[in-house]
Amino acid sequence: MKMELPKSPVKPVPKKVTKPKAGQAALFFKGLPEDVRFKSYSIPESLERAKGTLYETWFNALQLSPYYQTMWETKEFPSDDSKRTFELFGDLRNVTFDAWWIEVGYGIFAEKKPFNKVSINNQTDIFGEDVKVLHLEIPLNVSPKTLRAQFDNLLELHHPHYKDFDRWQASTAPVRMESRKLTSVSLNICLDVYRSFIEKSKQGEASLYDIGVELRINPKFVVAHNELPVFAAEKRIKMAAAVSEYLEKAKNLVAHATEGRFPCTDNHHWIERQTRAPRKSRYAD
Repeated sequence: MKMELPKSPVKPVPKKVTKPKAGQAALFFKGLPEDVRFKSYSIPESLERAKGTLYETWFNALQLSPYYQTMWETKEFPSDDSKRTFELFGDLRNVTFDAWWIEVGYGIFAEKKPFNKVSINNQTDIFGEDVKVLHLEIPLNVSPKTLRAQFDNLLELHHPHYKDFDRWQASTAPVRMESRKLTSVSLNICLDVYRSFIEKSKQGEASLYDIGVELRINPKFVVAHNELPVFAAEKRIKMAAAVSEYLEKAKNLVAHATEGRFPCTDNHHWIERQTRAPRKSRYAD
């Protein structure tokens, strides 16, 4: 049975974006780790850097997205944002991240403009001696401590986002991420839980406890063979609750990813919220 797509308010269809040319040698990506973010890469080099990052996590989220799969089957879209994601990311069925990145991924995530750098000029002072100065006319014959203080004052005075700079707001890539304290490591755990839940649900009701044991979500909640029944039941409940939290985040992550918002685990209106009655403690009267 095909999944019925949720309906969202109609928005103006966004304009198509232009991807970098395949022959472009110097590509820059704001989604890479900071220590390698400001280097330029060829397409093959960018693939090696993109593996294990949020770029690959977004790809995995869309491959798991039931909404994305249904859009491919029906060519119907629950929102204009999901249609734009569909048009940008393309067909993700039966394709590896490596193959997709080389063909599509690098193009939608690469910056259109290279990063600007502070340049160094060699100049001569009034006495005819060579003095190295930065492009901002910062003399390098002054102590680093003083320079840092002066430069910080200049930034605070002139930088429009001195305290709240968001690199993604300055991005020129066709597809941008959001600045959030979410890592590929934590999000991949969510997706592993979601993937296992989908597979086990095909065979019947999926046990959240079994998923937790299989993925080693929290070894403290694994029931030992000689565990007393009352403690075993408590551990099963705690493991299921931990897995349920990961599963909930994964569902929201996948839904937002489908609409081109990533990474985001906020509640999405496509996801039906489950309300649970408060559980009585085993120590209660």
